[in-house]
Amino acid sequence: MSKHSPYRVLFVCLGNICRSPAAEIVFNAAVKEAGLAGAVRADSCGTASYHTGERPDSRMLAALERAGYSYGGHRARTFRRADFTDFDLIIPQDHSNKEDILALARNAADAAKVRGMWEWFAEGETERDVPDPYYGGPAGFDAVVALLARAMQRLVAEELQG
Repeated sequence: MSKHSPYRVLFVCLGNICRSPAAEIVFNAAVKEAGLAGAVRADSCGTASYHTGERPDSRMLAALERAGYSYGGHRARTFRRADFTDFDLIIPQDHSNKEDILALARNAADAAKVRGMWEWFAEGETERDVPDPYYGGPAGFDAVVALLARAMQRLVAEELQG
């Protein structure tokens, strides 16, 4: 972790109503389980402003609830350049999100904070990105929550406890 207290992590997807708020919620649960809740702060946002101010997608909230996670009141917002200053680690959910964020980086230090969620996927994971479940059914939302839960265990162990 950095010298900042708390360590600040930002999850990013396209609209900030499915993958990134789910990542934030699942990450917060993993952080709490690791006994690090006071030492880490998480947020999420999107690279597009389509859903600014909205709650997460109801299908994602239902998938999170089925998996035992609870919604904490998040409202969608758009990524901004100040996020490079405000966060220690910025985690896009897919390669397109990563490219969009890196295009806004002001310098190499900003770019160095950006690491894809796939970096914490388990060996042998079939996904290359966190898939966007928006246009699919409940099974896609459940699969995203399960993928994030597996990845968050590694992220917490490697980045926060390691």
